[in-house]
Amino acid sequence: MTLEKRLQQYIQAGNTGVSNDLLLHYQDVGLDNDDLALYMQVERIQGRGDQATPAAIAQVMHTTEKIVITRLQSLIRRDLMQVVGGSIQTETYDFTPLYEKLLDGQTTQRSEIVSDGKSARREIMQTLEAEFGRPLSPMEMQTVGHWFDQDHFEPVMMLLAIQEAVANNARSLRYIETILANWQRDNITTPQAAQVSKQRRRGVTLTILLINYLKIILY
Repeated sequence: MTLEKRLQQYIQAGNTGVSNDLLLHYQDVGLDNDDLALYMQVERIQGRGDQATPAAIAQVMHTTEKIVITRLQSLIRRDLMQVVGGSIQTETYDFTPLYEKLLDGQTTQRSEIVSDGKSARREIMQTLEAEFGRPLSPMEMQTVGHWFDQDHFEPVMMLLAIQEAVANNARSLRYIETILANWQRDNITTPQAAQVSKQRRRGVTLTILLINYLKIILY
């Protein structure tokens, strides 16, 4: 490629603006160097109107799609990014939480970022990935985060709901969330209470079946 063509390519590629304040304080709000590079790639891709898929990011960063997904999940878990959009095909990455931390002057200890402690949140996500047989998408990651931060479901009940969904061959977050919402509505807050409720429902179902059977043979 000639120098002239390379120069044209360089100009046509455009520019991606990054705040100097972010460059000065990105580590203070919880980003490491790889996070910053990922952030810039997402901004570049979305800035031109394309979807920043893990595959597209992985290709330009010369890494694997799995590593990119793990990084995106980590940004969501640390409340530095959120996913917006109605489906996987239309979802975009929004860094408003990052900007809010930056403007508020919030700082994060580095030890918190690299901690390998197996938190309840991580255990739930690892359990889901094991049952689904694949990594969670960023949007699914955000949904699980909402279970903790907005719905305030108990982790032990989440694990129980996952087991219930797997037993019914319904491996979806929507199904699991419905179970959790029903338990919360009925004030079922322990595995024991959930088991009692399950047995009660089975008893009601068997009673209804018996009544219907008697109606058939008697009438």
